[in-house]
Amino acid sequence: MSPVEIGLLGLAGLLLLLFMRVPIAFSLCIAGVAGIFGLEGWSIGIFSLGNYPFAFLKSWLMVAVPLFILMGYLASSAGITTHAFTIAYRWLGQLPGGLAMASIAASGAFAATSGSSVATAGMMGAVAIPEMQKYGYDRRLSSAAVAAGGLLGILIPPSIVLVIYGFITKTSVAKLLLAGIFPGILTALVYFAGIYIMVKINPSLAPKALKFTWKERLESLPKMWGVLLLFLAVVIGIYAGIFTPTEAAAVGTFIALVMSSCKNFKKPAVISKAFIDTGRTTGMILAICVGATLFTQFITLTGLPDIVAEAVVAIQVAPVWIMVAMLLIYLPLGLFLDTISMLLITVPIFFPILLSIEADPIVFGILVVKMEEISLITPPVGLNVYVIKGVAPDIPLNDIFIGVLPFLLMEFIVMAILILFPQIILFLPNSMVAY
Repeated sequence: MSPVEIGLLGLAGLLLLLFMRVPIAFSLCIAGVAGIFGLEGWSIGIFSLGNYPFAFLKSWLMVAVPLFILMGYLASSAGITTHAFTIAYRWLGQLPGGLAMASIAASGAFAATSGSSVATAGMMGAVAIPEMQKYGYDRRLSSAAVAAGGLLGILIPPSIVLVIYGFITKTSVAKLLLAGIFPGILTALVYFAGIYIMVKINPSLAPKALKFTWKERLESLPKMWGVLLLFLAVVIGIYAGIFTPTEAAAVGTFIALVMSSCKNFKKPAVISKAFIDTGRTTGMILAICVGATLFTQFITLTGLPDIVAEAVVAIQVAPVWIMVAMLLIYLPLGLFLDTISMLLITVPIFFPILLSIEADPIVFGILVVKMEEISLITPPVGLNVYVIKGVAPDIPLNDIFIGVLPFLLMEFIVMAILILFPQIILFLPNSMVAY
């Protein structure tokens, strides 16, 4: 068999393993190692099994992944989730659909302390959905707003997905993290506008909530100091060239640890749980990274990425349509893969194509994350939807999926804006101070 035929057989084998519900990390590892054995023989296969994962995981940059995860857990244990929603509630609650907007604003604030969409949706759902139910909000709108708001977790820095994308493409992680800020803000604003229009058309979706005075709103602002401190330490530190991404992760984690220790001084179990949860989450992510490293090495050896890149370049269409075609592939992939697996499997194949059409890797990275966001709320497998179902078991799954449909439309509107105006993505990276 030719290397290309072995590569296609390996892809089919991976899909079969996933269909059989073999864990993603093991599916990638089995398909990758078997493929390398088939191409290079037993001795090189054994060498690859030990060498490639080590070469991936030993990177200093990858230290940022567990640090950002730990920062999120510690920030949550310090009460940042509740404080963020309380502040957003007081400032936005009286608007049409204000509590739904508040849940999205609070999700954006929590995203600045966490790199996970699922964690953002889960933490915010436990706080925001009961409050919206208390005021008689439509359960489809309340659950969908939190599911969609959670998507900001992998876009607004710190973003674990962007760290991994930067590592495997050799793109500046600092620039990628900064590039996610304005698209994240744009996404939240489009959500606000969409909720406002929906409630204006059908006021029964969101009855009016309690109105707060200006004094009460201003009095709530000091509770925002934790989010602002972490944001300044991480984002401003990177932007000003003071910290590398890994150093920023370490500084942010230390600040979050101090905040959590002050709040839970008499509850050490709360802090220890954050470390335990970090270990579990990090283990899962790095296991997927190891499997994906072996599989992508196998695919690279087959020459498939170069063949695909040459075939795509030969097509006489504008580069933007080639990029759009690559991005659309993430929709079906999201039916059976998580965000990190999608990234690690597709980017080694897509990146040579990206370079051949001279597209900007930072723009593509943000657009990939946006498409992975969309897959997290796309029926029938949207992971964030199932997270919301877990924290709000009284809301039928069908209602949540129906509720997210308008938010899917809003996501595609944001995608169109970013493709038409990539300067939104590039403004901060292009103006940052080099370190």
